[in-house]
Amino acid sequence: QALRLLARAARGSMRDALSLTDQAIAFGSGQLQESSVRLMLGSVDRSYVLRLIDALALGDGKTVVETAEVLRLHGLSAASTLEDMSAVLQRMAGLQAVPQMVASVDASDPDALEIARLAALMPADETQLLYSICLHGRGELGLAPDEYAALTMVLLRLLAFKPAGSAEKKTLTRPEAAPENFTSNRPPAQSQPAQAAIHPIADGAASHPVPAPVDPVG
Repeated sequence: QALRLLARAARGSMRDALSLTDQAIAFGSGQLQESSVRLMLGSVDRSYVLRLIDALALGDGKTVVETAEVLRLHGLSAASTLEDMSAVLQRMAGLQAVPQMVASVDASDPDALEIARLAALMPADETQLLYSICLHGRGELGLAPDEYAALTMVLLRLLAFKPAGSAEKKTLTRPEAAPENFTSNRPPAQSQPAQAAIHPIADGAASHPVPAPVDPVG
């Protein structure tokens, strides 16, 4: 697991991977331990990330807020939390798009089975939404006065969008019958009597030479 953390932190660079491994060996007094590597990299324990995604899938805002508070109390990186969540959500999206991949889950990865369970628990569209929110929220952390408050807001954003999205769809489908008033060539029903009263006067004025207005003197 320590090597997985170093590989992920290297972001595909072999030179960075070797450099980080040397630093981790020195930091751990000659040993590579997951706990010391996490401490060196400022990485968040994956169990927190999985707990957050599970709570979001269940709509459990209380657990989301409490877990974010635990991250703050332990001084764990808010940015690393969102990055790890993005990585987990990407794996979940792959399993949702290709269910056959579940059979080939890496048994050596201790988180693989839990990620497969979450992929079955969370709808695919919510996985995509949460992934997008995590990516955009990562850039918002530096704008907030408190990165943990910003992290909590990012995590709660999906919970806020879930009911609002469904309600929005309902309100958007209701007024669909309204455009008939605008597409029809007929004027609105309220204006028809006024037009009917005007046209006979106009026709009468054209056929009679006597002016229509009343004498103001009388």
